[in-house]
Amino acid sequence: MYSTGYLIIAAVDVAVLFWALSLWRKYPSTALYLATIPLFLMWFDNLTIGLGRVLGEGQPLLAMNTVRFLAHYICLPMTFIAIGAMARQAGFAWARPKIVMAAFCLAAVYFIGHDLWRFSGATFYPSCFADTLRYTTHISEYTACSADADIGAGQRIGPLPAMVLSASLIVFGLYLWFKIGWKWLFLGSLGATAFFAVPYAGTGGIVGNVGEPVISVVILVTAVSITKRFGRSRPNPDET
Repeated sequence: MYSTGYLIIAAVDVAVLFWALSLWRKYPSTALYLATIPLFLMWFDNLTIGLGRVLGEGQPLLAMNTVRFLAHYICLPMTFIAIGAMARQAGFAWARPKIVMAAFCLAAVYFIGHDLWRFSGATFYPSCFADTLRYTTHISEYTACSADADIGAGQRIGPLPAMVLSASLIVFGLYLWFKIGWKWLFLGSLGATAFFAVPYAGTGGIVGNVGEPVISVVILVTAVSITKRFGRSRPNPDET
């Protein structure tokens, strides 16, 4: 049941990716491009978990899990830069200085480096939940695949970038609502965060994965709305 659910989410991710690419061709902007980057391998994450039991333990599944971890660590922080690009495109005075955009870029680089550094010293362990099988960097009581599993082995790589990004999207969404009347980024980010907050122990993480295409769609729609309203390049000096 859970495996099928992950495969369905993977199909949704693919649909959102193709939709995002069609949007970018119609409304090209830096923000929309950056918001699309995390989608390129988001589907692969869910596909890997969905096919885990079919593939079984071994090198193929181990390699797929390595790719899904690296994709998450490298691609997700690009959304920080997308926030800065949207703010700059919308013409907000605080976003015009180059140092502000540099700060968003540095935040992305920091979180990429932070997680890659921790991941470089991590060890993979088989992780089971319901009918799913994957590899993770830590064994807990609710992910142990056997009675003799070494509970507590490995290291947890916490979702710090995702947590900071969710908070940033909520704050920026609230700002957009106040400044230009666009409420959907705030409401969508808040709703998706509710999905992310559901404990892993009871769901195996599938509820959080449902929230990923939701927040992706909201970010894409916001980038398109800003492009339509303010154009593709120079900020609008009247919207500060």
